[in-house]
Formats: sequence, C-alpha cells, structure tokens
Amino acid sequence: MTAVRKILLSNILTVFFLTTTAQTDLSQYLEKHKYSFNLDKGFDKQTLDSFKIKFKDYKLILQAEGGSHYLKFYYKLNLLWAKTLSENLGVKNMFLEFGAPAAVCVNNYLKAGDSTKLFTSPYLKNKPNMELWKPYFDYNKNSTSKISFFGIDFNHPSSYLKALKQLIPENQPNESISKAIEIIKGGDETNNDCSYILKLNSKLKEELNNNKQEFMNFIGTKYLDFERIIINEGTCKDERRNRNYNMVDNFLLFDSKVNDNLYYGKLGMAHTIFKNKVFASILNEKPNFENKVCVINIYCHNCSTPQEKVSNYPLNKIEDDIINYFLPLCTSDFTIFDLSGSSELVRKYKEYGQFLIIAKNQD
Repeated sequence: MTAVRKILLSNILTVFFLTTTAQTDLSQYLEKHKYSFNLDKGFDKQTLDSFKIKFKDYKLILQAEGGSHYLKFYYKLNLLWAKTLSENLGVKNMFLEFGAPAAVCVNNYLKAGDSTKLFTSPYLKNKPNMELWKPYFDYNKNSTSKISFFGIDFNHPSSYLKALKQLIPENQPNESISKAIEIIKGGDETNNDCSYILKLNSKLKEELNNNKQEFMNFIGTKYLDFERIIINEGTCKDERRNRNYNMVDNFLLFDSKVNDNLYYGKLGMAHTIFKNKVFASILNEKPNFENKVCVINIYCHNCSTPQEKVSNYPLNKIEDDIINYFLPLCTSDFTIFDLSGSSELVRKYKEYGQFLIIAKNQD
C-alpha cells in the first residue's frame, strides 16, 4: 500500500470513528434528557421538578403546533400545559392563535359557562368548539388557580362583532359616541365577510380617535379589551401574510398593562422556529424578553387528520436526525427532549427551540 493510500485510509477511518462516537454521544445525551408523558395523566414528579427549574427564568413558554392545525390532540396538550404552568409556576394568562375579540368571547364563556358567548367555528358547521373550551371552564370551576386568555393575532370576522357587543353596557351612551354604539349594536355578527368587518372597524377607529375619553367613561373596566380590538393593525386579510411583527406588538401591548412574570402561548410552528424571523425570535430580542422566550417545538410521527396531509416541513433540515436519533428513544406516544443545555451535541437542534416534543400515532 502506498503512503498516499495509507493516509487516505487513515483519514477515512478517523472520520468514521469521530462520526460514530459523536452519534453515540448524542444518543446518550438525548437518553438522559428526555421525558415521557401522557396527555391524561400529565407529567411525573421528576419531569415537573425539572420544568420548575428550567422554566423559572423565562417570561414566555411557547408551545408550537406542528403537523397540522386540525390535529385534535392539541386540545389536550394545550390544556395540560395550561394546568401544569398554572399550578406549578403561577401562570394566569395564555394565548392561542387568535385575536382580542376571540379572547373576549372565551373569557366571558369561562366566567359562567354560557356557550352563547362563544364565537362559532366555520370548521364545525358554525357551532362553538365545545370540545376545546369546556375543559377550561371545568378546570376554572374546580380550581383556585384560574386561567384566562388574551389575543395577539388579527380580528377574525366570526368573533369581531360578537365580542364588541359583549363589551357594550346596557345603559345609553353620551350623544358624542351614540353613532358608534349603534354601529356595533346594529351590526350583523353572522356576517363573516372580511370587507364588511373592515368597513365597520374603520368607522369605529375614527370614532375612537375623536372621542377616546367618552368611550373610556362609557365602557369602564372593559375599555382596554375594546381598544385592543379597534386599534389592532392586523386584519382579516392577513391570514396568509406575515403577521409576526403585529403579533409581537399586540403581545407587548398586553404585557405593558398586565406585566405577568410568565405567560403561556400556543402558535403554529411557522411562528415559533428560532432560526427564522418569526414571532418567537423577534420577541426574544425585545427589551424585558431578551433570551426569555422558551420554545417547545413538535414533531408528529405517523399522525393523520382527514382534513389535510400532516407535514413537519419547518423542521425539514433536521428531520433525518430526528428520525435517526430522537425517534428510536421514544417509548411512549409523547416524549419531550430537553435541548436547553450548552452541549455542542445539541446546539444545532437548540437553534430551533429549547425543547422538542415527538408525538406518535396521533389524530
């Protein structure tokens, strides 16, 4: 064998040895930093103790919704996080991927269980999604730690007028704002046409700009909800547009009024991947939130829904590694991997988010 061939063989063997060692080390690291859990039983004590330590320095725990918006297991997963963070870290306020009007309707439902307060879902033959909301009502009813919602996204037509009508008092307003109140009371809340809603909002925004103090006096303690709906820069035409910056602005506006130590939120994974310029990464650079956003991404394996094909495309650059190294370690339907450490072994995965859940065989 020539000297050149010996050098080449030596280099190949070295690369093979280092690669194999790194893969072994990664698998060993992941094995030590994974937690299995069950949507009904929740997290065991060891996992909870770890979360209490890991989460205490963050201001937002952000759960991604990956695979598909239509996967129903997210109902239970979101509720599990809400309960866990409420009972163990004092979280009171959380958000989903909806606007301030939807939050008003949900919070009013949670107070008394009156489903007529809820907005209807176009995906459920224009009925309220009780499968999603009733468990939160039951939890609040039987718990001392209550949960409420706030909205950071655009105003959807299905909740816009319904929410405004719930914010308006029964008594008569002053003449200066009577026109605006009549616009709200006379509005057709079953009309889900975006242009119709935008025209109403344009008129109400003008009225609010001219008579802010009168609106404050008339609406009272519910005024901030009213204002957040009217001044929202996002619109119902933004569903397929970049909404991330407006969502950050709406979140920070809510935080400026509430100033909680910790929030919980759930957004589609297109808004959570740290490597991209999206809600999570933008907020993570803002004052008071710098390096205080914790992202829990999700990979769906063998998941399905009749509405559409399940896709993990936001994780496509690390999908092969997830399949080869993470997935074989998953001994239950749900496993969460802690990637928040400083080890170089997980640095490229941590760039997407500090935690990764693998969900198997879900619909």
